[in-house]
Formats: sequence, C-alpha cells, structure tokens
Amino acid sequence: MSITREILDPGLIYLAMMSLCTTALMAITIRRAFAIEDDPAREPAQLAVCALVSALVAALVSGVVSGAILVAAVSALLTLGIRIALPRLTIAGAQQLALLPLGWIVGTLWTYSLFTEAAMPTWMLIAMALTSAVSALLLGLTFAVSLARQAVLTHRDWRRPIMPADPIPARRAPKVSIHLPAYAEPPEVVIATLNALSRLDYPNFEVLICDNNTQDRNLWMPVEAHCQRLNRGLGEARFRFFHVSPLPGAKAGALNWLLDHVESDADLVAVIDADYVSDADFLSRLTGFFDDPKIGYVQTPHDYRAYEGDAYLTSCYWEYMPNNKIELSGLNEYNAAITIGTMCIVRRDALLAAGKWAEWCLTEDSEVSVRFRELGYDGIYLRDTFGRGLIPENFADYKKQRFRWTAGPVQQLRRHWRMYLPRVLGGSAQLNRWSKVLEWQRGVEPLLGAIGTILGFVGAIAGVVSIAAGYVPTLDLPPVFWTAALIAAGGSLAATWLRYRLSDCNDMGDMLLGEIARMSLTHIQMVGGFAGFSAKPLAWRRTPKFRGQAAGLRALTETMPETLIGLAHVALAIAALALRQGANDDVGLLIALGATVSGVRFLCAPVMALLSERRFATTAAAEGDVVTFPVPAARAA
Repeated sequence: MSITREILDPGLIYLAMMSLCTTALMAITIRRAFAIEDDPAREPAQLAVCALVSALVAALVSGVVSGAILVAAVSALLTLGIRIALPRLTIAGAQQLALLPLGWIVGTLWTYSLFTEAAMPTWMLIAMALTSAVSALLLGLTFAVSLARQAVLTHRDWRRPIMPADPIPARRAPKVSIHLPAYAEPPEVVIATLNALSRLDYPNFEVLICDNNTQDRNLWMPVEAHCQRLNRGLGEARFRFFHVSPLPGAKAGALNWLLDHVESDADLVAVIDADYVSDADFLSRLTGFFDDPKIGYVQTPHDYRAYEGDAYLTSCYWEYMPNNKIELSGLNEYNAAITIGTMCIVRRDALLAAGKWAEWCLTEDSEVSVRFRELGYDGIYLRDTFGRGLIPENFADYKKQRFRWTAGPVQQLRRHWRMYLPRVLGGSAQLNRWSKVLEWQRGVEPLLGAIGTILGFVGAIAGVVSIAAGYVPTLDLPPVFWTAALIAAGGSLAATWLRYRLSDCNDMGDMLLGEIARMSLTHIQMVGGFAGFSAKPLAWRRTPKFRGQAAGLRALTETMPETLIGLAHVALAIAALALRQGANDDVGLLIALGATVSGVRFLCAPVMALLSERRFATTAAAEGDVVTFPVPAARAA
C-alpha cells in the first residue's frame, strides 16, 4: 500500500462514519422542525465525540492510526471554520457541509491512487478525471443549495417568519379576492371547496370562480347554482361565478381573466385550486404579513386529504411532504421563497405590475414569484398547512402533474436566465444572490439528473464491452472500500429517515412507500427536463379530479418505457456479473451494483401503477362492483 493510500484509507472510513454521526446528532437535537434542542456551549463536546468515534472506527478498520488522526484534525478544523463563518448553523450543520469538500478531495485522491496501483487503462483515468472536474465545478453550487434547502436540518437561528401571524383585527382587514379556476371539474368537489371558503373567519373577501372551456353543462351549472345559494345565505353577492368559453391560456388564462373582474377595493388576490378545502383561518392568519409593503406574496404548503389506508395515495402523499415541509421552508429562510400556486396570497398591484400570470409557462405559479422579486418584493413561505386537496387518482395523472412541475422551472430558466446572472454580467439588480443561485438550481437540476442517468448507463455499457474485450485489468477493491460503502449507505438511510420524520412521517412502511413514489418519477422527470428546455410550446395537461377507473393492463402499458429501461439496467447488471474474471474482480461488480440501483428507480414506476390499480379493484369489490378487463377508455382531459 502506498503512503497516499495509508492516509486516504482511514479517510474513507472517517467520512462515512462522520456522515452517520452527523445524522444521529441531528436526530437527537431536532425533535421537530424549527425546534432545536441544543446548547452552543455543548458544541465543542459534540464535535469532539463525533470526531473521536469516527476516527476510532477509521483506525480500527484501516489499521492506520496516523491517517485517522490526520483526517479527524482536518475535518474538525474545517467544521469549526464553517461554524465560525456561518454562526447560524448548528455544529451538526457545519459538519454536514464540511463533508462536501472533504468527500470530494478524499474520494478523488483515493480513486486516482487505486487506479494507478491497479494499472487501469488510460481511458478510465481520463474518465475519472473528467468526472472529478465536473464534480468540482458543481461543488460550490451544491454547497450553497445544501445550505439553503437543508436549513431546517442545519440552522439554529431563524431571521424570517416561520409561524403564521396572529389573526388580523377586522377593522383593518384588507379585502381579498379569492380566485378559483376550474375546468371540467366534478361539481361536488368544487362545491366542497366553496363551502369551506364560505366558513372563513375573515370579514372582507370575495370569491371569483372561472370555469373555462368546460363543454358539459352538467359540470358547471350545479356550481353556478350553488354560488347563488351561498349568496342568499350570506345576504350578499360574495361568490361570483363565470363560465367563459372559449378562453385560451389554460389555468393561467383563467386567472388572468379573473384579474380583470376583481372588485376595485381588493388589495390582495388569493389562489385556491378547485379541490382544496381551506381552513377557516386561511386569510385571517396570513394577511397581516402584508402590513409590510415589501411583502409581495405569502405561500403555504401543498397538502392533501383522504389518503390514509391506501398504499398508492399514501406513497404519493409522503413523496410530496419532504419537499413541501423541509426544502421549501429552507428557501424561505434565505429570502428565496417561491409561490407554488394554490393556498397562496399575492399583492394585487404587484401582480398587475409584474404582467399577470405567465400563460406560456407550465408552472405559472412559481414563475410569477421571479418577476415579483425582480420588482423588489419579498415573499414568505410558511410550513403550516391551511388547506388540503386531492391526490391524483392514478399513476398516469400523477406523472402528468410531475411533468408540469419539472418542465416548468426549466422553461423559467430558458426565459429568465439573464436575470439570474451576476450584476456585473448584466443580471438583475433586484434579485438577491440566493434567489439567483436557487433558480439556476431548480432549472438545471432536471437536466443534470437526466444527463447523469444517461451517461451512467452509457458508461456501464462501455465498461461491460471493455471487460468482454479484455481492455480492463482485474481490480480487487480493498475491504476498507466495502466497509466505507456500507457505513455510507447506513448514513444515507438514516438521513432519509430523519427527513421523513421532520415531515411528520413516523411509520417506516410509509417512508418506504414515499421512496418508491419518489423513484417512480425518474423517467417522467427526465422527459420533463428535456421538454422544458425545448423552444416548442408545451400543452398544459390538467390533473383530473374525477374518481378514477381501473385501467387493467393499460396501466402497465403506460409504464412500458420505465419498465424497458429498468429491465435494460438489470440485463446490464447480469452481463457485468457474468463477465467477471473471478471472485476478486470488482469492476464488473461495481458496474452491476450501479446498474441495479439505477434500474430499480425505473422499475418503481410499474410498482406504483400496480398499487394504483389495486386500489380501484379494492374499492370496486367493496362496493359490489365487478371489475372486468379491458376497461373503456379514460375520460377525456
């Protein structure tokens, strides 16, 4: 073993163990979001214990005490440096961020040392160097994004609002115009939303409903009649219904049409989807933030109802929650909060000044927050739930929704990328640096993920072909590598568990379902990323709210791309294992492991489709229906 490896072997173990210790420290000190049970005076002891435990394990596994001491010292100094430079962090937060540059340095040097010792071919060294160079270029972005998006996990002090305001006194309650766009919605769903709005404990609001382009009168006429009943009960025309056809622009077009019909004394505009049942204090607890003239919008999380007891709906629900409860709350702390549509309130004058809702964008909700901030306004994202909607009834609709959510931010990047540049390069003078960095990240993340998956698959094919042709020598990875990989996997699982727990999920089975749902969206997010980058206009495909019907084999047919890609990964893994030159040849094993992990993500899609189908079969059986195949074509969108 070379001198370099004597230093780096314990480094691998130390970093993997430190990651696990950091997550454990977070779990101990963060019992719930925004509630840190930590004393800064104990931080030196916490850092010392984490470093000592990690160094001890590293020394025992690698057998190199000096290397373990060295990496522990470097790690502790870097952690302290980050903690001093960023005093709002907990020591666990500083440790987590310190692992990013340390992991890159140790990982790159260890791999290079191993490859040169094993006399790996030049093309593999070049590939490794290119991968490391790209990682280095992205390291700063990764550090910044982690600092913001993981703030709930890493921060002690909060400078921006994290809790709703006290109910605003009736005498100074600004008028709010609530806008509800609807297209071909089940009338009973919309009526339930209107009933909840009629119970708001707020004295000064109107509700405008725009049903755009619905051809079936049996869908919109009951809603119109119900608005009249609500008005008779209230003794005033507070609910106003409009059926408009034809009306271009999909949801954004309907919202823009409603803006032209707002009462002149309305200061604020609230948006609520047709299926969202709001809490009574939705307005009374949020409008007080607009006393600050700098606040242009207040957003609350997406949340959902009627999912309990159903595996498919539960999977979707817990896939949604970590982003809504953890990541978006972190953006708020760095004054980069975005609007995400329903359950948000915006300043009417600011919305008009920004140019209304963007009809060209699939995520007109988040896009408008960029233009708000370009005008100099700030926004607030609160973690508390103020309304709950319905989860897409089947996996196909779930994918349609995620396609919009993925392609939209890429469209925003194509349109606004100049605004995100530094000021010296002509970027916006109003957008703060955090907003620019995080908007870049939202736009490029789907593309980078898609490109990384494709390159990984192509690289695995090249590796298998090279092994078969005899271009790759035998590589026997040392036990220290496998030990570090096992510890790192444990740390990753622990971090995932903590993320769900802080999103209020405490059932391990529900966490597993959430991960299946997350991975099942890999392919549609790749498609959405590339589609959003295209200059071709994208059709706005709504998420139906009608009760779903079983699709039978069609449900699996709709996931055929994911299934084929997943099976191709499995075939590649089998080929890599079959071509191994012996039990000690780990090149093929590494390729097989990588292909299997990647392939499982795609194969989660047919699993979700089957879970969706099972719920329809179970519901039909409970109601005495007979499920037959094939089923008639789905209701037209």
